[in-house]
Amino acid sequence: MVAGVLKVAPDEIGPESGPLTLSQWDSFHHVHIVVVVEEAYGVQLSPDEIVSLLSISDIANALRQKGVPID
Repeated sequence: MVAGVLKVAPDEIGPESGPLTLSQWDSFHHVHIVVVVEEAYGVQLSPDEIVSLLSISDIANALRQKGVPID
């Protein structure tokens, strides 16, 4: 999903990928990623959770905390 939003190859995305490692991941794309994740998993993230999402791992952890099974 993140690769699709950022228009990069999926193999460019890893657990530690985030706004500090991908120049495409700017504030606009951050909001878009959040919307896509919320819609795909049927969750709602709080403003505090949203600003703390600094990597793919952070997104996975936030989803786990919402009860979403992530491998």
